[in-house]
Formats: sequence, C-alpha cells, structure tokens
Amino acid sequence: MAERTEAAIGRWHEVVNAGDLAAARGVVADQVVVNGPKGAGVITAEGFAEWIARSGIRLRPRAWHPVGDRVMVVEQDARWPGDEAWSQVATVFRVTGDRVSTALRFSDLRAALDFASIHPGLAETEGGPDAEGAGQALFRFVRHWSRRRHGPDDGERGREVLVTEAVCALQERGEVTVNDVAAELGIDQSGASRMLAHAAGRGLLAMTPSETDARRRTVTLTDAGHDFLAAAHRWQDETFATLTAGWTPAERTGFQQAMTRLITASAALTHGSPGTGPR
Repeated sequence: MAERTEAAIGRWHEVVNAGDLAAARGVVADQVVVNGPKGAGVITAEGFAEWIARSGIRLRPRAWHPVGDRVMVVEQDARWPGDEAWSQVATVFRVTGDRVSTALRFSDLRAALDFASIHPGLAETEGGPDAEGAGQALFRFVRHWSRRRHGPDDGERGREVLVTEAVCALQERGEVTVNDVAAELGIDQSGASRMLAHAAGRGLLAMTPSETDARRRTVTLTDAGHDFLAAAHRWQDETFATLTAGWTPAERTGFQQAMTRLITASAALTHGSPGTGPR
C-alpha cells in the first residue's frame, strides 16, 4: 500500500511540473481537498487542472515521511513564476486508490507533520488485525487537540481557553466557585485557583465574594473574557472546517451529532447524570 501511495504522489509531482493538463485529471480523485491563501476546500479534477495552468508552480520532492498507508508528508522545494530562488515547503498528501485525494501545503515540515499526525485514524477505512480501535483513535485525537485549544503553538493560551470555557459552561447552572471549576476540569483546588488567578490577571475573569456566603469567591466572565472565548471558538470552528473540508454536509452534521451524543454519555459516565457535575 505504501508503494502505491508513493507512486501516486510521484505521478502528481510529474504532472504538476510538466504542466500536463490532460494528465492532471487522471492523477487526482474526482473531489480533491487542497488549500491556498483563502483556506482549504474541495475542488474537482477539472479545477485541479486549472490550478496547474494558473499557478505555474514547480515542486521538487526532497524527503518523504510516511504517516500511514495512505497519508504521506513530502518536503519540497517550491518555485513560482518570477521567483529566482526556491522555497522550502511541505505538503500533506492522502491517496485514495491510485489517485491523490488531498494535497495540503504548509510553510514548514513541523506544521505539516503536526497536522498529518491525526490523519491515519481518520483516513483509513480498511481494517485489519492490527488496526487502531475506535477508542484509541478518539483518545489520540483528543490528546492532539487538547494541546492546541486556541492555536497550534500557544500552550498558555490553551490553558486560558480551558478555564474560561469551564466558567462559561458552569455559569449556566448558577454561581460558580473555585471548587466548581476544579471539579469541571478534573484537577485539585490549588491548580484551579492558579489557573483562575492567571485568567483574572489577564482580565478574562472576575473573582468576587459570593452573594450567599462571603467566605467563598465566585467567578464570572468579563467582557474581555467573552470576546476572548468568541475568538477561540472561531478558531475551533475554522479548524473543524479545515479538517472536514472533503466531507459532505451530511457527514459533518452526522459527526457533530455523534460528538454531542458522546459528550452527553461522557457527562453521565463521569458525574452520574447528564449535565450535572459535583457542586
């Protein structure tokens, strides 16, 4: 399978570099996921041929990094018309059958490998005795994106999003305390206090005495916190749209509904009943 994947990607490079519009329709799937300055999207094989004619790009493979049987990251030298020097890029390829069905170009190898690292479990459809189970794929996906809650390289921002989202969710149930946040995040009270103090110092949260018990502090989102969370949610939605660029609307809706069912079941498993955590 890996040999077929490499051969398909090799033909893709040959066609692009030759500007062979007739052959271009035969090296990609009928629907191929690509990206560009305006983001990722799906184009037809005919659209791929038009891209070759329009871009005039030349791509020289430098190194091949298999990520799965049908997913490969290729380091490349790239040159566009009018450029004298070659630039280094990396492209994530997915192959379906003998044709390229995904070609997502990144500015550097690390970004491409990070993105591709979640693809084997999502892309493979053929099972086998050593195939990854659904539970393993789920937890690997969660581990990957739990480190990127707001952006691909900002761990501190991710923790700020985590605690701000927790407070936002808990506010729907009433007054929010430090203990509530600790229980929601599954951490001890001292850890929750540090995270809350940091977010409050950034102006995202406000901590005030409880209206019912002056010995306790309650936590609320500030206007800046609401704006911050809205920006984080936009990034999350954009990431989901990119990851599912090759999906149909029905597939996206079905996956979202399945995730919602998982969240409900998770709440019941963790807290005993959906939507009710320890107070």
